[in-house]
Amino acid sequence: MKTALKEKFITEKSFYRNLLAIAGPMAFQYAISFGVTLMDSVMLGSLGDVAISGANLGNQMQTLVMSCSYGLASGGGVLIAQYWGKKDMAHIRKVVRLAVQAVFCAVSVLTLLSLAFPHQILRIFTPDAQVIEAGASYLSVVAFSYLPYALASCYLSSLRGTEQVKMTVGVYGCSFFVNVIFNYIFIFGKLGAPALGVRGAAVGTVCARCSELILALIYMYTKEKLVGFRVKDCFTWDKELLGEYFRHSLPVVGNELLWGFGSTVTSIIMGQISRTFVAASSITMVLHQLSFVTLNGVGNAAAVLTGRTVGEGSYARVQRVANTLVALSFGLGALNCLFILCVRPLFLAMYHVSPAVHEAAYGMIGVLALLQLTMGVELTCVVGVLRGGGDTRMGFLLDCGTLWLTSIPLGFFTGLVLHWPVPAVYACLKIDSPVKVLLSLIRIKGGHWVRNVTVQEGIAMACAAESKGPMGEKTGQ
Repeated sequence: MKTALKEKFITEKSFYRNLLAIAGPMAFQYAISFGVTLMDSVMLGSLGDVAISGANLGNQMQTLVMSCSYGLASGGGVLIAQYWGKKDMAHIRKVVRLAVQAVFCAVSVLTLLSLAFPHQILRIFTPDAQVIEAGASYLSVVAFSYLPYALASCYLSSLRGTEQVKMTVGVYGCSFFVNVIFNYIFIFGKLGAPALGVRGAAVGTVCARCSELILALIYMYTKEKLVGFRVKDCFTWDKELLGEYFRHSLPVVGNELLWGFGSTVTSIIMGQISRTFVAASSITMVLHQLSFVTLNGVGNAAAVLTGRTVGEGSYARVQRVANTLVALSFGLGALNCLFILCVRPLFLAMYHVSPAVHEAAYGMIGVLALLQLTMGVELTCVVGVLRGGGDTRMGFLLDCGTLWLTSIPLGFFTGLVLHWPVPAVYACLKIDSPVKVLLSLIRIKGGHWVRNVTVQEGIAMACAAESKGPMGEKTGQ
């Protein structure tokens, strides 16, 4: 029995200690991010359905910003993780530079669009005039947070590829307190400040994001010595890795942008159905993000560990690493399912919303609980194992194909044509998760997803020779 387990899974204690050392701080970081979302949601929820709906739809551009910056950073992260396996710091520094430059250009465009056309953007999501006005007032302020967030996130995400994760806890911990304090002051008009309502929540977000960038810069110049990236590096152009970076980052960027656009279309469907759906979705999203605390920690740690293993040339070990991470994520998903079902009544009691919104949110949270059984595995497979292994194109096809071919058509048909109850429509909008898990597990089991994206011919040949093991001769292709 023990021999069989060793053949399929990692059993060394050192692996799990390393996983915990990476996933723990990252999970704590996401917990802090969840805290920010929770406080925003609860504070705005006290102002009624219009306020919480407006902020939710006003945040849709932020979803695109996050998708774009995360995609560009994660695409570079594939290269960084594998160069980290080789301890090639010179190339890591070059990849960080390219990622920051690309993020700055892309997010600047989204910022300008948000500032120039806030009302027009909100009209895409809903015909409700009150929600449009609330959302536009939020968007016209929160847009100033996009660049600070994107640049700080890109830099910190790049450092995670070299297993520097602990410092992110301090950065986002400070950001949480800044957000809560300024939210309280400007939403409700405390300490002599005007009561800005929804707009006050946006002010709190801007202050928090700026604090993240400032702290990241302080860390860059005072503590970080391994990568050695500096702001001045952004003003030089490096052609050496440009092709490699975009070849491996563009599928990730396309993935994240199409996913973000899909999320936007989902919000449009919700907005066209009713204000109730939008408000209930905003409440459900808080628990959704809470569930991602542990799942995201493991998923992103999976990308680092898988990429490092590939970079080291340990191809025979990669499949066992993947099997182990998938099993762990399923177990965490089952625990999340039980937790969400237990806290549902207490959680909903924090919100002062209409009975219709309360009922819709109750059903949607039940659906979310069941989806935990697949969401954890989905993150580990697509974001972690496949990307870390260099198979970014398959991740792109799985993420976007299932969303656009299953979730969005079903959500549109059941919500706007059949007029099904809100929880049922929500379930259809999330049906891509179990489909994605099935297809990604088939891909991983096949073993053709491992690619050394740091390719140097001599190294590649050596790795190909080693890979003639449990995964077969084509693992390095």
